[in-house]
Amino acid sequence: MKKLFVLFSLIVCLILSSVSVFAADDLLDENTSTIITVSFKAGSGSYTANGKAVKAEASAVVKGKTFVPVKVITDALGASFTPDLKKKTAVIKYNDVEIKITDKKQEAIIAGKKTKMDAAPYIKNSSFMATISFLADVFGADLTNSGGKVTFTKEIANPNSIKDFGTLIKNTNKTKVGDSYYNWSMKLPRELILGSRSFNGDYSFFISQDASYSISVAIRDKDKDATLEDEQQNLREEAEDSTLIDSGIYELKGFEYAEIVYKDSDLTFEKRVYMTDTKKFSMLLLLDNDKSYLDSKYQDLLDSFQFKFSKDGSTEDLSDVTTAGYRKYQDTQLKWSAKILPYWSEYKDENIHNEVQFNGLLGELFSVNIYSLEKGETLDLITSSAIKSYERDYNPEMFKFEGQESAVIGGVKCSKLYYKYTRSGKQKYGCDIFFVDKSYKYVLCYELPEEAYNDSNKRMMVEGMVNSFRFEQLDLKATGKLMDPSKITASTKTRTIDDDYYSFKLPSGWKTSQDNTEDSKTYYSSDESIYLNISTAEMQTSSTDSFSGLDQYFNSLLDKNLKLESKTAINEKGTFGYKYVFIVNENNTQYRQDVYVLTKGNQMIQVTFTANDFYYGNTNKEMVSSIWNSFTLK
Repeated sequence: MKKLFVLFSLIVCLILSSVSVFAADDLLDENTSTIITVSFKAGSGSYTANGKAVKAEASAVVKGKTFVPVKVITDALGASFTPDLKKKTAVIKYNDVEIKITDKKQEAIIAGKKTKMDAAPYIKNSSFMATISFLADVFGADLTNSGGKVTFTKEIANPNSIKDFGTLIKNTNKTKVGDSYYNWSMKLPRELILGSRSFNGDYSFFISQDASYSISVAIRDKDKDATLEDEQQNLREEAEDSTLIDSGIYELKGFEYAEIVYKDSDLTFEKRVYMTDTKKFSMLLLLDNDKSYLDSKYQDLLDSFQFKFSKDGSTEDLSDVTTAGYRKYQDTQLKWSAKILPYWSEYKDENIHNEVQFNGLLGELFSVNIYSLEKGETLDLITSSAIKSYERDYNPEMFKFEGQESAVIGGVKCSKLYYKYTRSGKQKYGCDIFFVDKSYKYVLCYELPEEAYNDSNKRMMVEGMVNSFRFEQLDLKATGKLMDPSKITASTKTRTIDDDYYSFKLPSGWKTSQDNTEDSKTYYSSDESIYLNISTAEMQTSSTDSFSGLDQYFNSLLDKNLKLESKTAINEKGTFGYKYVFIVNENNTQYRQDVYVLTKGNQMIQVTFTANDFYYGNTNKEMVSSIWNSFTLK
């Protein structure tokens, strides 16, 4: 959501500056692997799983094999573990792979295939025990033993994909790696492991096991008129503060690419950029400065890149796109999953684990938010509350509620609310979907621009994401409370702002700008949806001439991005003045400004309220009215 801070001054020009509440970091920096660790001492019932102390059945050494409770490992991984003590069997589900083990039977069934175990599992005090070596092998983890302390370590390149990329690359005997969806491949030296990968596969980062070098492949949409010459210039600017070694446009295997080589105090960088009609592929080699980038080991690796994915079985495929055209996204901690269109990007604040959003190429979005149920909340109450919030929080001239529908998705009843809205002259269609279970509510949303909405195939694929949503009931004690930000009610308390020329009451949650001066003061609401500026200036002429000069000044500012909607004479606060209503367009967002100009003695006082026009519903209207009504002049 975009907010705008506007400081309207009688003396200086109109200043507009937008403030973004959420700024998505570049995906290249955000996608880092997840490290899962479990450590313990043989014979002890104390474990450390991902940094947290866990108590369970004590590990045991039997005939030289170390046995641990299976649940300690599966819980750390976020895997599902379902024991049946009557049948003496247990089922593990991890990344859509099912593993079945049986008490005192040295055979596991993995994805329907029988696999011999290194030792038979057994049940002790209702806990299934299996060897840590078997669990490490089946989950693709590493084991270390130091001073009697055993550590199980697994690196997950992307925890939300159903494909265990790290294990895939670690265990492969193939000499090439690539992505059949994006149609690329390259050599795969044995020392390379996959360090991280974005959910939609547009970024893959490989690193050598000794961490002496890395290579990454990043894929982005190509600007329509972009050229390799443009990219070469961009690469030079990227390296302007480093030692430049080489730069140019070269050709290999019939494909041209822009290249730059440079180094800083620690690392050497070699970057190549290829272009297709629609995509830009960037390869980045990083290596320690004590290594030569010209070594055939690195050049052969870079030169092996090609826009071709062989389906003859020689290339390890990183793609997790199904034949139906989706990637499955899973959250093993909050126990939900959904199928996402393969080219949509994931946006998630690493500090907010119960909210995630996916974005398409045309402005489409799909989001999943999970919150605790408030006392007394039901599906019907949540639905009616949402409808009321539409009426309360949005400008009715821009937002229209279209209707409600009850549905069943994945065997669970849900409520759908349809709406459409217009912003910056563009229309979008959306739907909010609500589910509830015993302790939590699940709020899904999708929005489509008119172009995508009118394309029945695109609309069907997006609705397919919604219909694929599945969740398991969460344990309240283990998950804890997940507060819904929309349930935070603003304080009704106010504080009085007292100035030499005026006073007024401001809600206690409002903040004061750090840039205030004696003649110009700004305040803004806690959610930054409304800004208030008060400016004072000494009149050098009569009030009539001052108002005339003000009109001329305002008229000089008017253009396609600033329009005067109305001007009204007012007789309030014991004096005379005017109210101006402006519509401001900034960065494809429309803002409303209510500007009150009054005179008192030889002072002209201007009070300006600025709000995002889309969110100028009853709530913000009442807020502005309340503050203005409390205003008094001295």
